[in-house]
Parts: sequence; C-alpha cells; structure tokens
Amino acid sequence: MRDAVTRFVKRLSREEKLELLAELKAAIAEELAPAPGDPARCPLCGCPAFVRKGRARDGSQRWECRGCGRTFSAKTGSLLANSKLGPAVWMAFAECMADALPLRESAARCGVSLYTAWFMRMRVCEVMASLLLPARKGTFHLDATLVRDNLSGNLKGSVLEMPRRRHRNGQDGRRGGKGLGKERIVVECGVNEYGDCFCEVVGRGSAGAGELAMCLSPRIPEGSTVVTDGHPSYAFAARRWEHVTVNPADPSGGDINMVNALHSRLKGFLRPFHGVATRRLQRYLDWFCYAEQFKRSGMDRRELLYGHEAAGTYWMTRRLTHCEIGNIMVYWTRQYPRNVNGGLT
Repeated sequence: MRDAVTRFVKRLSREEKLELLAELKAAIAEELAPAPGDPARCPLCGCPAFVRKGRARDGSQRWECRGCGRTFSAKTGSLLANSKLGPAVWMAFAECMADALPLRESAARCGVSLYTAWFMRMRVCEVMASLLLPARKGTFHLDATLVRDNLSGNLKGSVLEMPRRRHRNGQDGRRGGKGLGKERIVVECGVNEYGDCFCEVVGRGSAGAGELAMCLSPRIPEGSTVVTDGHPSYAFAARRWEHVTVNPADPSGGDINMVNALHSRLKGFLRPFHGVATRRLQRYLDWFCYAEQFKRSGMDRRELLYGHEAAGTYWMTRRLTHCEIGNIMVYWTRQYPRNVNGGLT
C-alpha cells in the first residue's frame, strides 16, 4: 500500500503535490482537533443552570442559560470556533509559534495578513498563559532582570500618557546614561530544581519590596526555600519562606545559577523580536514560560501547541486587546518629574 501511494505521488506534478499536501494538512488538523464535550456551566456568565435550545447550522447542540438568558454551544469561547480561519491555518500557525518565527514569516506561511498574524499571536499567548501549571514546592532561585522599555502603540490613542521622554527605540534608550535606568522594565524570575519557573513584570527601574511580595506570594508554594543575592527588598518579600542569601562574588557560599541560566534563555528568546512593546511584554513572558514548561514533553511540540489551541478558550476580545495596558505599576512608579507647566523636566 505504501509503495503504491509513493508511486502515485511521484506521478503528480508540482502543483498537484502542493494541493495534496494542503489537503493532507487540513485532514490532519481536523483529526487532531478535540471534539468539544457538553459544557459544565455557561461560558458567558458561569451559571451552572441551562437547558437545551435547538441546534446550530452544523447540527451541534445549543443551550440557553437560566442566569443570563443567552444561548451558547460547546464551542462558544473556544479559539478555533470563533475564528473564520480553518483548522489547517491554525495548525500552520502553531508550527510558526513553536519555532518562534517572526510575524512576517508566519503571515507568509499561513497566507494571512500581518495584522491577522499579530492578532493570532495574541490569542495563542493568552491560551498559553491559561495552561501554565503552578510551581511545585522546592528550592527557588530568585533574581530580576531588566528589559528595555518599548512604548510602541502608546503615543497615539492611548489611555495613558508617556511615562518617559519620547525618543527613538534603539541607542537613545541604552543603559548607562543619566536617568535612563527608569527606561528599563524589571522582570522578576524564579525557577526551582524541577524546572518550574515564572517570569513576571513588576515595575520600572527597580523593584520595591511591596511589588516583589505581590509577585512572589501567589507563585511560590508554602514550605519552599528561596535563594536570593541579598538585595534588601527580598528581606520583606521573602519573609513567608525560608530565605537564604548568597554573595554572587563568592561562589563558595552558594549560587543562584539556575535563575541566571533562565535569564540567559529568556534574553535569547526575546532577542529575535527586536523589542517587545511593554504593554504586551507579559504575553511574551507567558509564551516563554509555556515553552519552558512543555519542552520536555514526549509529544511533538507543534502538535501539542495545536491541540492546546483547539481546546483553548479566551476572554480578551479584539477591542480589549487593543486597549490592553499591561502592568499598571510600570506606568505609576518612578515617573520622570514634571515642571510647573506639566511637561517633563
């Protein structure tokens, strides 16, 4: 049978082979997409009381919620069901996301516009964030790293004013100039011996004890041990756990090499994007943590991501995505001083 198929394919022209390949990819995508089961509650309001309410055009069952009165199906709120693009396109995009390809190349491979490819990336990042598993109890190495601020999309039509002077992205924002430390975004990172990690935007310039405490509390289980470089802010933020401090200049007393290696992988992940907008930065950090979490999976990472896409849900609409602010503390803290006329000094 296999030899017969091979001989048949060899007789096809190049155009016919491409058409056959597209049909095979579409069939595989349809097969890998999980069939939705009956919902446990209304996906629109969360009410568990609902009754059957006819069928959709494709023959699937619809229900009517007793709480909000709206109708829904098992696919309501799912990523693929609310998209006009077919499963084959989403599977091709999952391959691009798994390889962290640039948007232009992803758009060309999937046959969509650049804007559509960007919006698909935002959708998939939201699905990835919902799949991140909580960390297990262990020994966590903690440290923060700095990412260059990028306020793309904040100048026109933004609900927030610029938290710094306007300048071109690039050399004007380099580290080392007077006051330019405020143009760096603090990303708190942590990883334990099992490989469980987290990366969270906590502020601008430098992280305070309160900001670190809010970041660490929901992410590190009780009974864990945290190892830091002795920054004063950790004395308050890590008071809930056993806290061990090390001196980076003296490796004989211990180290935080696990989080240093995580920083290196994170910078390598972000480098091909040539600057991520600050208000979208947390989405890319979730993408990185998702890749770290499932990199040891025995399943092909492209098929795994497509399966998560097909079963994933979202709540950020297109309008909410455009109005997204990100971490509000980035805009509230450590602003440039203003003169009496309201301008930046």
